[in-house]
Amino acid sequence: MNRSSKINNSPVQQFSTEEAKAKKSLYSVMLVVLFSSAGIALPYPILAPLFLNEISPLTTFADLPSKILLGILLAIYPLGVILGSSVLGAASGIYGRKKTLIITLVLTVISYVLSALAVLAESFLLLVLARFLTGIFSGNISIAKAVAVDLSPTLDKTYTFNLVNATGYLGWLLGPLAGGLLAVYGLDTVFYFAAVVLVVALVSVTLVLPRDNLKPAETKMKFSQLFSKQNSFALLANKKIRRIFLIYLLATLGLNSYYEFYPVWLVENFNFSSPDIGYITVVLTLFMTITSVFFVKQLKYLFGLKFGAIVGMLLMAFLFILHPVLSETSVWPVYAITGVAIAIFNGLLPVYISEQYADIEQGQLMGLITTIFSLANVIIALVGSALALFGAHWAIIFGAILLIIASIDFNYSQEDIR
Repeated sequence: MNRSSKINNSPVQQFSTEEAKAKKSLYSVMLVVLFSSAGIALPYPILAPLFLNEISPLTTFADLPSKILLGILLAIYPLGVILGSSVLGAASGIYGRKKTLIITLVLTVISYVLSALAVLAESFLLLVLARFLTGIFSGNISIAKAVAVDLSPTLDKTYTFNLVNATGYLGWLLGPLAGGLLAVYGLDTVFYFAAVVLVVALVSVTLVLPRDNLKPAETKMKFSQLFSKQNSFALLANKKIRRIFLIYLLATLGLNSYYEFYPVWLVENFNFSSPDIGYITVVLTLFMTITSVFFVKQLKYLFGLKFGAIVGMLLMAFLFILHPVLSETSVWPVYAITGVAIAIFNGLLPVYISEQYADIEQGQLMGLITTIFSLANVIIALVGSALALFGAHWAIIFGAILLIIASIDFNYSQEDIR
């Protein structure tokens, strides 16, 4: 009996048990990221055709140009994410990952229902408010990423981070596809559908994610103090962190110029419908997913985090610059390769930041990564919408220039981590 006890408690057995628990947690947050990303991406194939091709109180609010209204709607969501992710990551470290995820998922579901009601009422201002609230609570993706990072060293950090990324890409694949197919039933149906799938994510977190293991002293901080003392922007007081996140901001400005305006460019140049945009987004995200799951980890060992991230940035820049000469046929393979480039960048640069600052609470750090990405979303949605008045390709080319600047700064200012 004693011998059996020793066997069951051997280091190999203990590691196997810990690894199984870690994988269970990973799969749970992957489901959260899958449905959250799908919910975020659901309306995207519909918004550009709606605001460029249809006339309604939503698209003619205050007699503003439809592209400006579209820019406002695109910007308000990530503006909410900035507010939410700047504190939600830190909050999860203090009050518990599971508890914070459950609360924010409930509020996100409510926000999607409010978005659907705004569409039915054809109220642009109510829709802007609903998208802002949805953005605030969707900042919980940073919590899911923090959970994945927490699983190191039981599970390899690059492995877990890229599986979470791949799940996000899969959500971005399924979301636009579902949105394009649901477009015939109206934008309100799309928002209701997003609410339903997030209920599934909520059930997953409640039933599967392990219970928070917090010390009583860790939960004494008042929630209001998160905004003044524990928000992710507080990390920028560190000069070295400030420099790498300036690079990340420039790079994500470039990436988001593509994310935000390729649907507009496709409508302008090839008159793509909502299903068409959904299908080409499937191609883009499918190659992002395949690259993230099967190749990014190998690229890390082959090139290192720094050089690999630079390759991803420069490849994106090159493909963005090609837009003025693309045809309706050539755009499909180019978007497939673009998916590869995006996956390389997204899979390596955030891991570089995490490993460079491993001593910082990872929820707070992942919150800052999500916040900066969303800040880039807001800035480029507003600046890009102005550039898009002269043609959507100018917004995308502007993004390519920013990516080149970011890659040069990254190369000369940061050390290589292998």
